[in-house]
Amino acid sequence: MTQRKIKMNKKRNISIKAFLTLALTIAMCLGSMATAFAAGEITGTEAAPAQAAITKVLQMPEGTVTPASSFTFTVTSKSVNGNTGTPTNMPVIGSQTINFSSTDTGSATSGIKSITKETPNIFAGVTWPHAGEYVYTIAETAGSATDMTYSPATYEMTVYVKNGVTNPTTPYIYAIGTEIITADNSTQTVGTKVDPTPLTGHGLLFTNTYIETPTVVDPTLSDALSISKTVAGDYGDQTKYFPFTVTLNKPSLVASTPTYKVYVMEGTTVVTPTSANYAGTISTDTYGSYITVTAGTPININLKHGQRLAFIGMHVGTTYSVTEAAATDYTPSASVVVNGGSAAVTNGTVNTALSIGSPTAIILYANANSAAFTNTYKNVTPTGIALNNLPFIMIIVLAVGAFAAFIVVKSRKRA
Repeated sequence: MTQRKIKMNKKRNISIKAFLTLALTIAMCLGSMATAFAAGEITGTEAAPAQAAITKVLQMPEGTVTPASSFTFTVTSKSVNGNTGTPTNMPVIGSQTINFSSTDTGSATSGIKSITKETPNIFAGVTWPHAGEYVYTIAETAGSATDMTYSPATYEMTVYVKNGVTNPTTPYIYAIGTEIITADNSTQTVGTKVDPTPLTGHGLLFTNTYIETPTVVDPTLSDALSISKTVAGDYGDQTKYFPFTVTLNKPSLVASTPTYKVYVMEGTTVVTPTSANYAGTISTDTYGSYITVTAGTPININLKHGQRLAFIGMHVGTTYSVTEAAATDYTPSASVVVNGGSAAVTNGTVNTALSIGSPTAIILYANANSAAFTNTYKNVTPTGIALNNLPFIMIIVLAVGAFAAFIVVKSRKRA
């Protein structure tokens, strides 16, 4: 009898353990499901319902003036409680608009200027007819602005509406889940959830890029960058050619590798570069002879007194650096103007090279950009008699001699 009770107790204990194990497993599964669900949603309360806002990031090369532009986003009804088609009992969310102006400055990082703006809560003022699950799709309406690339992003937003407790007849947004359908950029992954909370989430993101088309102008009238050479000093050789190495780097937002034209100028005249100026290929267009420069590839060009290089057809935001080789007995300096501002002078030392824009390259802006190099030859002290001073020296010698003769004659008379 005792053994039978023992067996029955063992069976009962095993059954209890199995039940507890099963219950624990179910609880863990439910807990993991709840956690997965919660991780993809933002929640609110009856007093402070969940909110969502659209975020627009406008990017452009540093130095670019922000274009005055408007961006429109459509919020399209998809389903209510799983019922698709054209839901009639679903609130219509109007188009959302974000505006930019030329006074928007934003911030610049690694040569990219970014301006971030967002809409107010897109569900502000919406009246929900009943509790339920409302699904919307959100996308940007591509415009026709010149030089603008619009975001391809599409998001699906599920709005979970609950009946109120304090106000049972006024449903409120308890949670919002936002899923990426089409990625905005390479950092996003389709199918993942994002946080669209205003001011903090910024997950409902649309990024646009603006890159101005380079303006090709007559180099005799204007240029994007001017690099000039002046030789100073009484004994400076104005026929001597001074070697320069110039590097142009495209804005990082420009996908291709562009080429630019550079003309050798004397005053306002385009001159044909000689072999002393440049050893490579010389091309010709309607303005005259020019040299082709590939972005990212240094180019060696020589300039003499009174010559300058006129670069045209470059993107705003292109950066440049210039190094002038050392010249014996010359002291270099460079006066740099950026965006039409005040000149900043860099002084070198005698017999040494001079670099500007290195290691931090100089950015080209929409207004005037120039680098004026001056090489000053050392002072020379004459070691002989200059012939042009000889007449004056002879007059002095004659005067001194006449005065000496006068003294001698006077002395003899007295004696």
